[in-house]
Amino acid sequence: MNKVAATNATSIQALWFLVVGASAALVHFLVLISIVNLTAIKPVWANVFAFLVAFVVSFLGHFYLTFKSSVNDNGNNQPSRANKNSNGPLSALGKWFGSSALGFMANQGLFVLGLRSFGEQYYILIWLIVTAIITVMTFALGRFWAFKS
Repeated sequence: MNKVAATNATSIQALWFLVVGASAALVHFLVLISIVNLTAIKPVWANVFAFLVAFVVSFLGHFYLTFKSSVNDNGNNQPSRANKNSNGPLSALGKWFGSSALGFMANQGLFVLGLRSFGEQYYILIWLIVTAIITVMTFALGRFWAFKS
């Protein structure tokens, strides 16, 4: 692949990452505020449940849209066999869960720090800022490890 094609592929991949990530973040956010507003669960615990729901959206979107060329380079919806240590979707699922869990631990740590520093009344703003910070890390982990063939 030449340099221009590689740059274009990376740009398209980054765009899909943002679309899928924004969709997962929206799901995460809506679940978070729903739990906080409809139950007696504190934001710190609601964030854990919201992460688990959003993880499903994130994995499916990234597997089938963002990183599809990395896990499927033969065009017939079968996992690439380029990496002999890969088990296709299950390998990507485990790696993406690891990437997402690491991102979530960083997210949750910063979220708790923000809640303690500024108060629970600012949980929405804190969540938005922390999510923006963690996005870069999860893109790198997804591109260079979890969905790499």
